[in-house]
Amino acid sequence: MRITQDYSIQSLLSQVNSTRERISTLQRNLSTGKRLNQISDDPSGVETAMRYRSLLKYNEQYQKNIKDSSEFLTFTSNALQNSSDIIATIKELTIQGIDSSSNDEFDAVAEQLNELVEEFVETANTRFKGRFIFGGSNVSTTPFTLAPDFSSVSVNPEGVDGELKAELGQGNIDRYNITGQEAYLESIDVFQTILDVRTAFMNHDAAALDTLIPDMDNALDQVLSANTKAGARINRFELLETQFQGEDIRLKEFLSGVQDTNEPEAIVNLQIEQTALQTALQTLAQTVNISIIDFI
Repeated sequence: MRITQDYSIQSLLSQVNSTRERISTLQRNLSTGKRLNQISDDPSGVETAMRYRSLLKYNEQYQKNIKDSSEFLTFTSNALQNSSDIIATIKELTIQGIDSSSNDEFDAVAEQLNELVEEFVETANTRFKGRFIFGGSNVSTTPFTLAPDFSSVSVNPEGVDGELKAELGQGNIDRYNITGQEAYLESIDVFQTILDVRTAFMNHDAAALDTLIPDMDNALDQVLSANTKAGARINRFELLETQFQGEDIRLKEFLSGVQDTNEPEAIVNLQIEQTALQTALQTLAQTVNISIIDFI
C-alpha cells in the first residue's frame, strides 16, 4: 500500500510539473505573440521560420536594388527628355535659319546656340548621386568635354559604353543604364551635328543648314530611341517590384503561420491547463493528506 501511494504521489508530481511547464510556455507565447521562442519549442518550425526570414531578407535586398536602378533610370530618362527638347529647339532654329537672309539674325541665333550647346553637354554630363549617368561603366569620370572655342566635344578616352548591372532577383542580373554611346554617338554624333549647326549660323550659311536637317532628325530619333529603352526598363523594374511585394506578403503570411501565437487557441489551452493543474493539485493534496495551501 505504501509503495502504491508513493508511486501515485510521484506520478501526480510529474503531472503537476509538466502542466506548469505547459502553462509557462503558453503564457510566454501570449506575452511575446510568438509560439517559437527557442529551438526546443518546435525544431522543425524554427527551421522553416529561418528559411522564410532568409527569403524575406533576400527579397528586401532585391527590392532595394530595383528601387536604386529605377531611380537611376528615371533620372536618365529626364536627362534624355531634356536632351531631345534641346535638339528640337535647335532644329526649329535651323529651319528658321534656312529662310533667313539677315546676318544679324544669324549672329543672334549663333549666340543662342552657344547657350544651347553648353546646356546640351551639361545635360550629357548629368550626375545622379555623384555618378555620371552617361559615362557607361566609368561613372566617376566626366564623359564629355566641350572645347572652349566650341569646335568639338571630346569623349572620355576610357569610353562611355560600359554597362551597369544589378542583381534584381535570384539569377536575374539586369542592366540599368543607358550609355553615352547609345544616346549621343551610336548612329550619329549628336554633339558634332549641333556644333555643325552652330558653325553654319556663324558662317551665315543657309545652304549648310538645309543639308543638316536630316542629321537633326536622326539625332532626335537616336535620343528618343534611347529614352524609349529607358522607359521600357523602368516599366519592367516596376513590374518586378510589384511581384516581390506580392511575394513578401505571402512569405510573411507563411512566417506568421509558423511562428506567431494563435491567441484564441492559446487562451483556451491555457484555461484547460490551469484547470488541469488545479485538479492535479487537489488530487495530490488528498493523496498525501495535506491541503493545497500547505503544498504550495
